[in-house]
Amino acid sequence: MRISLVDLLFSWPPNGGADVDLYNVATGLTQAGHDVQVVVVNDPESWERGAIHNSQFSFSLLGISGLGRDFHRKRLPRRIREAVDMWHPDVVFLGDGFLMKPYVGLALADYPLVVRYYAYEMACLRDAFHHKDGATCPNHYLKTPGVCRACALEHLGPDIKSGRPHAWAQEYLAAHAYAPGYRQIVEDYLARVSSAVVYNTTMKEHLAHHCREVHVVPGGVDSQHFTFEAPLQKAPKDTKRILMTGRASDPMKGLDVLLEAGERLYQQRRDFKIHVTVPEETALPHFALAVGWKSHKALVDYYRQADVCVVPSRWEEPFGLVALEAMATGRPVCASRVGGLQDIVLHQETGFLFDSGDSAELAKQLDVLLDNPNLRQRMGIAAHQRVYAEYRWPHIVERHYLPILESAIATHGGVHTP
Repeated sequence: MRISLVDLLFSWPPNGGADVDLYNVATGLTQAGHDVQVVVVNDPESWERGAIHNSQFSFSLLGISGLGRDFHRKRLPRRIREAVDMWHPDVVFLGDGFLMKPYVGLALADYPLVVRYYAYEMACLRDAFHHKDGATCPNHYLKTPGVCRACALEHLGPDIKSGRPHAWAQEYLAAHAYAPGYRQIVEDYLARVSSAVVYNTTMKEHLAHHCREVHVVPGGVDSQHFTFEAPLQKAPKDTKRILMTGRASDPMKGLDVLLEAGERLYQQRRDFKIHVTVPEETALPHFALAVGWKSHKALVDYYRQADVCVVPSRWEEPFGLVALEAMATGRPVCASRVGGLQDIVLHQETGFLFDSGDSAELAKQLDVLLDNPNLRQRMGIAAHQRVYAEYRWPHIVERHYLPILESAIATHGGVHTP
């Protein structure tokens, strides 16, 4: 197959799990013998949108530079379509795109088209996380468009009126997402998609009545880098390391919950230290240490030095890559019972699940794990085995992506000729 992967937010080194996913899907398809082109909207000055630095890829990478005036609901899709047409693909895979995604999808819709939703971008005009006032929002744009438009204007209005709106508000304006007609654009685009790919069943329910096919496909880990290593043998009084990785400074990631649990633990014991990937100047309690942002390579060593990893997210994580990485290295994980995390972590087998925001429950779980090296080891081994069986990228590409892409071509009626 000749495959075009289109993404408006891909950056490398990766800025998040969606970037890692796209890279591994493109790499896996290339290694399986297919011709792969990745088209990204490239802005070298942006830390989040298409900043590609010092990288070599096994696939063809084309950056469409100069967003500026071309970041427009008509001009941008046209430029992407021109780039894709030059590749003559058999099928197109559309990744991150957020509010501009429907326009890009419509521009590509006469190809066999598979779309990937990494976050709850189809559900919310306010942000990509379907999150409001500290909790997951019960509303859904495709079901309650009037309510959601009013909410988005309330939230984004002050930023827009400032005259220098930030990225999400800029995209909201560029996509005309404030207009009542935007919902029809979204529905028209979804109706023409061959297949949609999502992380979990909640996201599938959002799209089930608007797409012909919706597949739940997990993310994965690079098993060549995140490999099992037995935990260090420690005496009962030795300091145990609790690790939280990822964008821990984001309030939705729940660092406050972990620190509250740490306060509870500290009243009972002093044999632990919480390590967190936040800027080193971040003020943390005396039982916690800010270790800065770590590269993927450095993270492997941090996971191996940890005794327990914690993912205390407050929002409905679509997936939960950091939990998977910790499990791949053989570490038990305590995670919030939300979103994709509850699919990854098997309660009392590969770690523990706790109710989001419940620091007391998390403290009890950590207390049990810190007291039981044999339990930590048993859960860590089970976690690694689960990742090896279900979440290696070659396995995911072969088991999920290839059949979905092949089916899109077959149901579309064969190879597209621009």
